[in-house]
Amino acid sequence: MSNIPPPIKPMRKLPADSRVLADELKPILDGLERGRQQALAKIRQGWKRIGLTALITVGVTVAILAIITTVTGPNDGPQVFALCPVVIGVVICIITYTSYISGHSQAYEAVYKEKVIGGMTRLLQPGMSFSPARGISEESFRATGLYSSSIDRYSCEDLFAGKIDKTGLMFSELHAEERRTRTDSKGRSETYWVTIFQGLVFIADFNKNFRSWLTIKPDFAESSFGWLGRKIQSFNSDLVRLENPDFERAFVVHGGDQVEARYILTPDLQERLLKLRAAYGDDIRMSLHASRFHLSIPKSEDWFEPSMNLPAHDLSQMQTFVNQMSWIFGIVELLDLNTRIWSKV
Repeated sequence: MSNIPPPIKPMRKLPADSRVLADELKPILDGLERGRQQALAKIRQGWKRIGLTALITVGVTVAILAIITTVTGPNDGPQVFALCPVVIGVVICIITYTSYISGHSQAYEAVYKEKVIGGMTRLLQPGMSFSPARGISEESFRATGLYSSSIDRYSCEDLFAGKIDKTGLMFSELHAEERRTRTDSKGRSETYWVTIFQGLVFIADFNKNFRSWLTIKPDFAESSFGWLGRKIQSFNSDLVRLENPDFERAFVVHGGDQVEARYILTPDLQERLLKLRAAYGDDIRMSLHASRFHLSIPKSEDWFEPSMNLPAHDLSQMQTFVNQMSWIFGIVELLDLNTRIWSKV
């Protein structure tokens, strides 16, 4: 979580200092810290039990092997019985780990997310809510039109949803994968997974009404092959050409209506999208349809994940979450989505 960039631009009226938020959430943090200390004590107890179980298992196994060898000699058949305490020991260790270690850690993280990150969200943006166990649905992700591969495995979490001023929006982390099969030189088949997309998906109301559709993706063809790549792209009938050379080099745009595409992608918006690319990475993709703006931001880091090894009051951890949220909330201001155009209200 240390590689999180600061917000592009501080959002107006946001108490973006974690110390301010910690003061506001002090009763919650105090109770959570007491629970963390109790959970840590049980986790330590769990590790002690696992260690003791391992020692007893080794001791009993060695003793059984010694007795069998003494009575029957080096006979592999009876020595199989020595595996019984090993199996029992492993089962006990798994049960202990689940009950004393992973269970308490997961419970703490779930409460922290709900109470602390949820509370911070409401303080930063009163119109927004945080649902850690939910995310943007697979159907909504498919509807962005940004990725054409078939999705065979899908997971999502950490949904933020609500309104910032006039703009309704939602975003969450998600991971979409495709299952593929390959055959080795001996004819054996192997199944493996390929990531289609992993990162954040942001969906918001656009500030103009329109009926058509647009996709805005990185222009790998032109950046890699120059004039030849541009020529190949021109064979596509829904390619949209624009007058901003920097925008043309950065993105390739496809749309269902050339006139409406230019109505949507004004020179000002093109400049804002270039700033968005500079701030959020060259691999971002965008689409516009049904009067909504869709943005995908690839990333491999898992955001909004508290550490049980840090005190609940830890300001550096809280500031990381503040930066993560503000970084995404800032898209609304960066793209000027709250400025309504003509009939859009």
